[in-house]
Amino acid sequence: MSHLIDFAILLLLAGVLGYAYLVDRRVRHLVSVLREMAPMVDEFSAAVDRSESSISAIKAVTQAIENQVRDGLSLRTTRRPAATPAPEAEQERAPEPAGVTAVNGKSELVRSFFATVRSRQA
Repeated sequence: MSHLIDFAILLLLAGVLGYAYLVDRRVRHLVSVLREMAPMVDEFSAAVDRSESSISAIKAVTQAIENQVRDGLSLRTTRRPAATPAPEAEQERAPEPAGVTAVNGKSELVRSFFATVRSRQA
């Protein structure tokens, strides 16, 4: 009876070792794929940064044009009627979505992720 229990334990141990080997192979493959993707992710992060700067430039130009148009209209009309609200009062800002935070330095975030992966592998 004790030999049967020992044999069952050995079988279970061999199964666990085989599964651990399979998981190890999959994790190594995942890390290698992540390493291959690192330049692509860096390029994507740089493209996102460029698009953010382009959008902020477009917003600045739009704001400048709106100010010029508003100044041009205020020069033509000397007084506003009291019942007409100012354009700033008409525009309400949209509330920030709950749980959303701005992330600065996405490229540093991506680089730190890959640095962490490298350090854990070593």
